[in-house]
Amino acid sequence: MPSTALVIDDDYDVQHLSKLLLEQHGFAVETVGSLGELARKPALLEAELILLDLGLGKFTGLDILDYLHDLRLQTAVLLISASASQAVDHALEVGRQKGLNMLGFLPKARLLGGLADFLAPLAASAKAPWAAELEHAIESDELFLVYQPKKALKSGEITGVEALVRWQHPRCGLLFPDSFIPLAEKHDLMNALTWQMLELALIQQTRWRALGWDLNIAVNISAEFIRAKGVIKTFDALLKRHALPAPALTLELTESVGIECLGYASHVLEALRDRGCRLALDDFGTGYSSLVQLYRLPFGELKVDRRFVNSLESDEAACAIVLSVIDMGKRLGMDVVAEGIETAHQLERLTQAGCGLGQGYFISRPLTAAAFTHWFKTQRSSSNPHYPASTPSISSAS
Repeated sequence: MPSTALVIDDDYDVQHLSKLLLEQHGFAVETVGSLGELARKPALLEAELILLDLGLGKFTGLDILDYLHDLRLQTAVLLISASASQAVDHALEVGRQKGLNMLGFLPKARLLGGLADFLAPLAASAKAPWAAELEHAIESDELFLVYQPKKALKSGEITGVEALVRWQHPRCGLLFPDSFIPLAEKHDLMNALTWQMLELALIQQTRWRALGWDLNIAVNISAEFIRAKGVIKTFDALLKRHALPAPALTLELTESVGIECLGYASHVLEALRDRGCRLALDDFGTGYSSLVQLYRLPFGELKVDRRFVNSLESDEAACAIVLSVIDMGKRLGMDVVAEGIETAHQLERLTQAGCGLGQGYFISRPLTAAAFTHWFKTQRSSSNPHYPASTPSISSAS
């Protein structure tokens, strides 16, 4: 299957030329001319390469970079522009500060001759047998978990963590989920990946309990996990293997899980809940079936999507949505977790609104098990319940 690329430019001639050049290098190419088009087709941003023009009329390339940052995408971005070098340098710096994968800049006047230099390493990487390598990584010790603390906003107590998977690739170094989760989905590896995450989470939970810490660990599960044959029997065997009759696990599902067959999903989720698992509806507010799922499926926790939390200080509509979700969660007897808290002001507004739990960079970045153990010991010995935002730079993606 060819690699995918997206050209974002409001000049049709540039769109056409870029598409031809990319197709010559084996890319399947889509083109758009504005942020509005992207908003209507957000799946296009899942491309492996984006050619981005800085000047897009009402919106600019910087707006697109903000959008990519909000979505936490690690897509490779190559700027193409006729703008002055100062504007380009600024855009590259902004992108890198946001943690985006900025390849560099190519003037439109050099598009024909210069594009090949950027595409050669990408093409070589795309030909690697990534699926086989990921399958091997799941079966070996290349995958590991990092842990982002979840904090009770009123008391300041750390109640648990969210487990996030990383891949320590032998050649490419540390890889974040955005670079291999789509691969797992495409090659039917999500189920195996989910079971491996649960295995690693229970191993870590056993270690923490030996220290006297009864921390809840949240793990993302996929639709394939819910639909898998014998999922409850396999889960029981997992608990027995780790001697944890009552694990403190939260299983997080995005809104798309279970929609096709709510009755069956409800049966599986209720069985998991009976075994001590909390069930959380993740990224709440970004899908179309949230209320149906809240009514039909046994969730005990709502997670407010980070895009709404990030906009609390600048967008009254986003603020209204967050307040409404918090109020609805309370009325339904559910815990509400705000994701992506990055500033003191966001934390304060959420606390005042009665949001129970929160996580995000302001509280702590995701930490390796060893770093979290050190950090948590420090927080427990601190007299200040509002833990500092400064944490070790162990992992930069959540």
